[in-house]
Amino acid sequence: MMTAEQRYPHLAPAAAQMADADNASRIEYIRRDRFICHKRAEEILIELEVLCRMEDAVRPQGRLLVGRSLMGKSSIFDEFLRNHRASDNPDGEAAVVPVLVVQYPEVAQKGIYPEILNKLGAKMPANSKLQDLRKAAINLLHRVGLRILLIDELHNVLEGSANAQRKGLNSIKYLMNELRRPVVCAGTIEVLNAIKSDPQMYSRLKRLPLARFADDMDFLELLVGFEMALPLRKPSGLDDAELSSLIFQVTRGVVGEVSDLLNSAAIYAIEEEVECITLEVLKAVTGQWPSDEDIVKML
Repeated sequence: MMTAEQRYPHLAPAAAQMADADNASRIEYIRRDRFICHKRAEEILIELEVLCRMEDAVRPQGRLLVGRSLMGKSSIFDEFLRNHRASDNPDGEAAVVPVLVVQYPEVAQKGIYPEILNKLGAKMPANSKLQDLRKAAINLLHRVGLRILLIDELHNVLEGSANAQRKGLNSIKYLMNELRRPVVCAGTIEVLNAIKSDPQMYSRLKRLPLARFADDMDFLELLVGFEMALPLRKPSGLDDAELSSLIFQVTRGVVGEVSDLLNSAAIYAIEEEVECITLEVLKAVTGQWPSDEDIVKML
């Protein structure tokens, strides 16, 4: 008897196992978050791994993962976190948290410290002073054995006043100095202006650009990765020149847009019993999306 992998050689093992499920289950599976690895994401994950394994340093390494919205910055952080999960450490005095991901808040009157404490489940009085929050965060991060701190949505620092921006960036510098561990931040291209305003931060956060895809071989490899992850029973051949060109034209090489388009196309292919993404399926799906001009007319 053939295995699922043998029946569906165009799919990755998990998707192949799912391909025999009913339509509702497959559609639910498609709508879940998933990480599609590609060349640049793999390079960044390797860089994070190197940083995580570094010894403590007086001037620890820092990085700034920068790219447009929907390019997968948060997905890369989440994937790295999945590969370095926390442990309850029942025989120790505290859990072991080698990797911590926090989001920089839109309103950060007291820097990043409250976010760290909340993520680690530490309760502090609402009227706690900045120095108390800072001390508690540093002590707790030492106790849990932090190896690398990942701060997402750093562009939120721009929502505050110049003074708030300065305090926010200072809180990150302080963490790096006290922990002696790497800190990696992620944000949109607008965050570069804030970083440039602080010469120390600019020198300590080496930029890791996450650029939009061009219509090239790397983009074709990305499409192949998506095809392998979508539980359709027939191969689509998304790396075909006609298909890939249309996908690129619609998505402009933005990973999140590619994901949304192909997820919609895969669901349509299941519902219409086509079981693969064809040019007709793509046109049908994109034809359902009103253009900006149409939206203006409707409003």
